Amino acid sequence: MRLYDPTARKYVSAGPLTVKRPALPSAVPLFSRGRARVVALDFDTKHHGHASVVADVTRLLAWLTECGGRAVVDESTSGGRHVLIPLAPGKTVTAAEIRPLLRLLSARLPTLDITPMTNDATGCITVPGSQCKEGGYRTLVDLDPAAASDILTVGSDAGILSRLEALLGGTGRAITNPIDAHIRAETSAERVLGSSDDTRLHPRFCRSTPPPRCVLDFARTGRIDTRRWPSRSEARQSVITHAVLTGASAADILTRIAEPAWAGVRAAYARYAEPERAIRRDTARALDWATSTLPDPVRDIGHKQKHTGGTHDPVLRSWLTHAQTWVATEFIHRRDRWTTHAVVQALAWAASVSGQTVEGVPTVGVGGRSLSIAAGMLPESTVWSALERLREMEGSPLLLIERGVGQNPDRYALVPTHAGRAGTSDTSTGTEEVESVHPAWSVIGWRHRVLYDAVVAAAEPLTPDELFTALGVGRTSGYEALLDLRVAGLLTVENAKIGVGPVELDDIGHRHGLTSAVRARIVRHRAERIVWREWLAARDEARTPPEPDRSLFAIIDDHPADPPDREYIMAVMNTGPPDPF
Repeated sequence: MRLYDPTARKYVSAGPLTVKRPALPSAVPLFSRGRARVVALDFDTKHHGHASVVADVTRLLAWLTECGGRAVVDESTSGGRHVLIPLAPGKTVTAAEIRPLLRLLSARLPTLDITPMTNDATGCITVPGSQCKEGGYRTLVDLDPAAASDILTVGSDAGILSRLEALLGGTGRAITNPIDAHIRAETSAERVLGSSDDTRLHPRFCRSTPPPRCVLDFARTGRIDTRRWPSRSEARQSVITHAVLTGASAADILTRIAEPAWAGVRAAYARYAEPERAIRRDTARALDWATSTLPDPVRDIGHKQKHTGGTHDPVLRSWLTHAQTWVATEFIHRRDRWTTHAVVQALAWAASVSGQTVEGVPTVGVGGRSLSIAAGMLPESTVWSALERLREMEGSPLLLIERGVGQNPDRYALVPTHAGRAGTSDTSTGTEEVESVHPAWSVIGWRHRVLYDAVVAAAEPLTPDELFTALGVGRTSGYEALLDLRVAGLLTVENAKIGVGPVELDDIGHRHGLTSAVRARIVRHRAERIVWREWLAARDEARTPPEPDRSLFAIIDDHPADPPDREYIMAVMNTGPPDPF
């Protein structure tokens, strides 16, 4: 949390979140690893007064209700209000993704300050019950703590942000780099059907609920709600977008324009010399926004959320066992121990599905992007830094044998550790498969994975102290991780013995929409590789010198039948060519 300094009149210091309420006004960060699970909107009384704040919040809550959103509202002693909108479980948003919607809201709500949600490094918000800078405490508005807790726990509908943006007539953010362009093109191609005027949204993403009443009223009468739309442009775009979200194509919309129910929209396009062309343009814009913005439906499809493949190869299993032991020993007091365990696991899996064995030593060529997915959705930068540390440490089980060039990745040899060379016995049972790291650990926590795997692999139930001792984990951090695993339902404790709980990792993955997250990262990696190949091709083309114009070097001989002057040739051979100057 960040603490407020009354002298400097700003948040200048930070400290760990405490169980008790801080004595000073404090705020909690909105973003974790660049993503937020709650959209926090700050309504300030500095410029427009308390009555304007109440009116803006009331208007926003009405829009949220229309779009399936839920919110917690609290008020400070100065009259300012915060609206906390929890996203659906497993849904997060970046500052860049939320910025277009924030701009739409700020243009319609004068008292809204969008600053906290636009900075993923310093963005923070004071929560209900915390102390106010003016004295007193923030209090809930029209809610009791139990109801507020329920709202924050259950969250809003999965498509709340896209629906709200469609309601306000937004069309998303503009493409700013080639990677985003490739991502949008590939995502859009998978979410549309048909071609030309018959292009429409895939039924899997279509909405079955009718548009809001204000949208239907404008479509029929053309009367604009200025509190919702600054001009007729946003109003008609909202009508077109809601039609696209129901599966309508440009041809369908051109047909509806002639109907009485769309007389208002027809009048809004009447000022154009070619109304049909403008309608096709707005339809294409709405379809492009929908295909690139709508979230994937979160459904329990019953599939495993690990990479396919894996092996029972005893060589790889032995290397993985000794490599993990080496990491546990060398990284015992380091914060990156748990992510390094995940990277080592991903390397073993990559070697099992795409590696080679050279003179009894497994080798694998793999990039950091692929490893980031196999390591349970670790950030790519974390994987790259872990690989750099591993290959530079003495006695490491990872040896860099070939540096990657161009599109070829680095190649590694999975060499035995000192314990492996000494012939230390492999404690595995011989039935475990070398698998990738489950993406659910990106939600639960990386240090929890080692505890869970140890309990699953144990021949007999262990006590907490036995488990912590075997893994080299401190009691405090061990019990904290054990509590988190029990709350998640992955482990149970009965009669001082730890057992496997009723919840599986796939259950957590489906609950948090990790299938869509993995798919989105794969698409982004594919786009980054395309851009990288294009850059390499452009570099090679720039390095290649142009073909010389051989016509400049042609020797024009007016007398081809005459023999060359032998004395001149011998003089040139002895003294070199004459000085041109």
